[in-house]
Amino acid sequence: MIDLRQPDYTNHPASENRRGFSFRPRSPQVPVTVSILTPFYNTGEIFLETLQSVVHQSFQEWEWIIVDDGSNDALTTSLLAQVASADSRIRIFRQPNQGPSVARNKASELANGRYFCLLDSDDLLEPTFLEKTLWFLESQPAFAFCNSRSVYFGKQQFLNPAGFERGKDFINANSGPPISVIRSEAYKSIKGFDETILFGHEDWDFWLALAKQGHWGYTLAEYLEWYRVQENSRYAQILAAGTTHSTFIRSIEKKYSSMRESFPSPQLKVPQPFEAPNLTPPFQNLLAAQDDPKRILFLIPWMVTGGADRVNLDWLRELTNHGYQISVCATLRAEHEWMPEFTEQTSDVFILPNFLHPSDIPRFLVYLIKSRQVNTVLMSHCTLAYQLLPFLRSSCPAVSFVDLCHVDEPDWLNGGHPRFAAGYQDLLDLNIVTTRHLQEWMTARGADVDRIEVCYSGLSSGISGNAGETRHAARAALGIPADIPLLVFGGRLCPQKRPELLARILADLAQINIPFHCAVVGTGELAPLLKARVRQLGLDSHVTLLGGRPHKEWLSILSAGDIFFLPSQYEGISVALFEAMAMGVVPVMSDVGGQSEVVTPDCGILIPLGEGEVEAYVAALVNLIQNPEARRAMAQAGRLRIANSYTLDHTTPRLIEALDRAETLARTEPRQAVPPRFAKELATLAVEYARMTTARPFRSQLGKALAFVRTYKVGRVLLRMEWVQRAGHWLLDKIRNR
Repeated sequence: MIDLRQPDYTNHPASENRRGFSFRPRSPQVPVTVSILTPFYNTGEIFLETLQSVVHQSFQEWEWIIVDDGSNDALTTSLLAQVASADSRIRIFRQPNQGPSVARNKASELANGRYFCLLDSDDLLEPTFLEKTLWFLESQPAFAFCNSRSVYFGKQQFLNPAGFERGKDFINANSGPPISVIRSEAYKSIKGFDETILFGHEDWDFWLALAKQGHWGYTLAEYLEWYRVQENSRYAQILAAGTTHSTFIRSIEKKYSSMRESFPSPQLKVPQPFEAPNLTPPFQNLLAAQDDPKRILFLIPWMVTGGADRVNLDWLRELTNHGYQISVCATLRAEHEWMPEFTEQTSDVFILPNFLHPSDIPRFLVYLIKSRQVNTVLMSHCTLAYQLLPFLRSSCPAVSFVDLCHVDEPDWLNGGHPRFAAGYQDLLDLNIVTTRHLQEWMTARGADVDRIEVCYSGLSSGISGNAGETRHAARAALGIPADIPLLVFGGRLCPQKRPELLARILADLAQINIPFHCAVVGTGELAPLLKARVRQLGLDSHVTLLGGRPHKEWLSILSAGDIFFLPSQYEGISVALFEAMAMGVVPVMSDVGGQSEVVTPDCGILIPLGEGEVEAYVAALVNLIQNPEARRAMAQAGRLRIANSYTLDHTTPRLIEALDRAETLARTEPRQAVPPRFAKELATLAVEYARMTTARPFRSQLGKALAFVRTYKVGRVLLRMEWVQRAGHWLLDKIRNR
């Protein structure tokens, strides 16, 4: 998957840099769900990249019909013969040169699938393209076809986010490449492509002809298709055709101008109260198992910047390196800015809300487990996964189920996911926690300690040291003199990290008149509050707010530091703590969660929550700032502690042992089965809970706005006014009941 932050247009689906996930059909006799239709004319060896991207699709119930439209070079004849002999699902047909419209229509006449996929012979597909588009069309029957956002590569390189959401604006301009999955009956309803168009955007006319017949499509918000731009391609020739091109555009506008007021506008299905999920899979897609049966379905809420997500990513990488094949499903709508990092480790990554109606999530997960022959379902801080656990357990009794918890959250759901972990323990083969604190927390709430394994997260052994040129360069970039003690804060600026308390401590420290500077790395809903407080308290000369930074930049900033400062309300064990100690940055932080299991008195200072916190933090910081020798000794002790106990080389074997134990327990001491009808009702309740909480992100945004408003006097006055309060309650009721 391309990284939108730093696009690498050479890292396409057929690139050698891609980490492959081997997809092969379980049986040579595969049902045909989708027919791939490809016109071919003198494409040459680059077709082998297209071939690779098709063969490596996660969905394998396909046939591929390639129509050679009168190619006249010997290489093509030889190449297509080799391709056809390599896979019985690939069929080659030859015809005199008549253009791509005729070639596609000929392929459609020979096709057996109930879906058609349009794919040109030099374009590429991400491995999950077919699976996601097919499931979308099964999940959203109002739409006749589906594609994704496009990556243009080759002679031109750019990202094209535009798609079918443009609706009637298609009359004015085409939106992108013809790559798409279409219901076969929709294709046949307009008799395919207009074969009289020999030199023009025949795909543009095709989409508008479908619209005239009442059909329209949807574009998934992921970059799953790669459109190759060649120097002398047909597309380039059309654009360079001058008057001919302009004439074609005018003909399209004239042909379809009457549709401006009647353009089809299908809508996504709106989740209904207590909507019973359809549990029948639309297809099976049975894939072959690998030699080593290590297959995991990893259920997570999202792929975003955060400590728990960093642990998920680290362990995904480690397990993949140890031979596991892992499918990842994220259950929440979010930016998912770390998706490229996850797809570096496995191509089998799904953001469920991007292509599924909520009522289809239960059957998709069961489908995925059976398709991939999953051995273990591993869930990490994923509410929907817990709620669907009875249904998944009932549907897949031979699979082991394990959860992974990092932190209890006292202000959310009476403890958050560890509370779910304890409550659902009778349906889990094993609980894995990353601190002894969590093990004790869950045991105190009735969980069986014998079924809870402590597996500390760890740190890559490549992160170490903050001396020498790296430190000097990082300080120079920040504008911090070598002799100024540097405090570094790293974390999401949210209530958990207490940025208001951070500002108060720094203000009191500044009053003592000792030299220091604090670099704050992070973003979040309380970032405006912290910025305002820094200004109000006159801390501008002592504090630099750096915002969110990529992980490599964060490590560079940390390498410049002397003290890692994190006064959190709660934590598991902060990943940033491991990084700070490994780099010789002394931690001063709150004594919460499992922090004391890592930070001993010889390598850092922990401050208990409660009365006198500010004074205790100030005293600890002053002591470290004024005693560089003590600071250096603690830094060295911290480095050794991480190197000797908390690198991934130490912690990953423990995780693998726990997963092996879970599989053994599932066989030897299986959990009680959940009756199917009861399991279906619980799945219905899980979907209903998801429906009721879809407004949560909006409520969260509203909460952020209110927090910002409260920082200003006029805002506090407004919030006390009765009419504002009434309006706020009305809005929240609307959101809650939508």
